[in-house]
Amino acid sequence: MSVGFPAAVSVLLVSVSISVLNGLLLNHEGGNILSAAYGVASKCGTIALHISIGIAQGVMPLIGYNYGAKNHKRVHEVCNLSFVVLLVFSLLFLVIVQLIPEPIVRLFINHEETIEVGGEFIRRWSWCVVGMSLFNMYNSIFQAVGKWKTSLLLAVLRLGVIFTILSFVMDALFGVSGLMWVQAIVDTVSCLIAMVLYHRFKKSVMQEIHNQQEKPITQPTSNRIIAICREFGSGGRTIGKEVAARLNIPCYDGELIEKIAAESGLAKEFIEKHEEYAATTHLYDNAVAGRDRFGQSDTDKMWLAQKKVITDLANAGPCVIVGRCADYILRDVADCLTVFIHASDEQRAERIVSVYGQRQESPAKRLHDKDERRKAYYELYTGIQWGQVDNYELCLDSGKIGINRCVDMIADLYQH
Repeated sequence: MSVGFPAAVSVLLVSVSISVLNGLLLNHEGGNILSAAYGVASKCGTIALHISIGIAQGVMPLIGYNYGAKNHKRVHEVCNLSFVVLLVFSLLFLVIVQLIPEPIVRLFINHEETIEVGGEFIRRWSWCVVGMSLFNMYNSIFQAVGKWKTSLLLAVLRLGVIFTILSFVMDALFGVSGLMWVQAIVDTVSCLIAMVLYHRFKKSVMQEIHNQQEKPITQPTSNRIIAICREFGSGGRTIGKEVAARLNIPCYDGELIEKIAAESGLAKEFIEKHEEYAATTHLYDNAVAGRDRFGQSDTDKMWLAQKKVITDLANAGPCVIVGRCADYILRDVADCLTVFIHASDEQRAERIVSVYGQRQESPAKRLHDKDERRKAYYELYTGIQWGQVDNYELCLDSGKIGINRCVDMIADLYQH
């Protein structure tokens, strides 16, 4: 509700603003033609509006996840890139409209007098595109990080307050000519207000980046760690436990659940369900779900606890860690042998039936669902592609090589 309400108000106020301006235009001589010309400008504006909203909403998951995971540097990078993309788009759109306003109007209506008025209307109106596009990006950022009050304030100010007041003022002072400039002035002013509010937010993000850089760099431990990533049903857990037994070092898999629960304060059942799996494979759904006023979700809190637990275990002594993004978490902390275990779909399906005893649904469907959610979780919190061979020192096909041979190879590499 907190994220969606400002967006709903914005959509409602768009309809209100159109009604206000349309009503004022109809009071002037030739009101029907002016209203038709404004209708064409609005339709043209809808194209620019929806493209800019699409871009702004497309990056919301990236901003939301990284802000919640306290990866402030990546939040800063994503925002900057998004502003560049929107600025280039809006300037191109503006240039096109300024060069060929009448042909654009002619696409919507075939009435010469309306085309002439519409060309002038759309030429003035189009100056709003830059401010409107950047405003939508600012608003999406505030929604993504859980600052719904700021987002609501901006929505109400833009089309509820500034637009309404300015429409009557410009109509009284300049008539039709003034009304043609209303949208451009409103979006420019609204963009400047949003820019000031964003600058305050950006300062806090930059301070977090500075604080992270100022923190003493964790001294890499001399302990050797084996981090095993695996496809579901490939036998990665079994391999990890047997390698640990062979090397006489601890193996952490299910044991991590209680440790993460204790560190995060979240229920053991929640950790067990979500520790390696995104709630859904859809980025947008994950980005806006369950965030508090600081933009952090329970899954974010679990991730931060997971990082601390795994780092502490690596510092405590040599061990094997199965899954949980340990390969990424320990990349700068420990001498870590990263392994990816995989197998064919047929062999994995056979294994989850014969070894895991899972028969309640299609094995192929279960494999796909588990891998997709595990992949989504890994990539959202690490920014690295799950299962890409370049990210691992050793990739083993347990179906072809066999469990025992995989154990031999990992143990041999670890010892030498």
